Amino acid sequence: MKFNTYLGRKVEGAYEKYLEASKTAENHKPGIIEKPITRKIQDGNEYLILPGRKHGNYEYPDLLVSAKRSHNGENWNKAHESLKQEDSFMLTLRQYVDFLNLLKSGIAHDGAGSLVNKKELDAILDDILTVRAPWRAEWLDAKFGSKGILKKSYSITYHKITPNGDLEEATEPLDDCLLSNKQINLEEWLRKATSQGLPAPDTSNGSLHYLSPANGTVARFIACSDGVGLNCSRDPEYSYSSLGVRAARDEV
Repeated sequence: MKFNTYLGRKVEGAYEKYLEASKTAENHKPGIIEKPITRKIQDGNEYLILPGRKHGNYEYPDLLVSAKRSHNGENWNKAHESLKQEDSFMLTLRQYVDFLNLLKSGIAHDGAGSLVNKKELDAILDDILTVRAPWRAEWLDAKFGSKGILKKSYSITYHKITPNGDLEEATEPLDDCLLSNKQINLEEWLRKATSQGLPAPDTSNGSLHYLSPANGTVARFIACSDGVGLNCSRDPEYSYSSLGVRAARDEV
């Protein structure tokens, strides 16, 4: 599946804006794949640019990530189908960790190459992380499987972007990660997440509710009046009006 047909014309001054932004500490952290931002989509101001990164053997290019959730009320499978029709896709767990870190850095650009006001980034982060009603949730591109008598050999299935722009399903063994339910430290998860985006096995206690993977389950992130959580044990057929997805697109 190609994701290079929706892109628009060159943005005047976007390359210079990128060079200026790349001088910041955020854009020079290890693992970020730096390249010029030279294109935009028609509704680029509705997206944030998530710079491409490399985590171990996993890497992805610059992405455009929607500032808002969409397709509320669709289950995990239906959300994938809907996004495919729009030349979009669901964020992987690792991309979602990087997206949250981007928001927390306070430095991000929209799809037109313009610097986004920090108040806007804080508002997006508030919508995702603040403990309050009504509850908000979004699907993530991670499906889990297990095998063996004790079912302790876990796998994760998600989609990778190939060098030629195709979206390719990949299944691989889970990295060494936390495989028990626990309330964990949010900042530590975001700082020490595995290359697949899951909490490290030694993540310390905190206020983030974490439900570990189970056979045939998928991932979502949720916030409500009872707390905030990463739930990796959801039924992919589950749906609710406040459960949506954050569309992403390959930026180049």
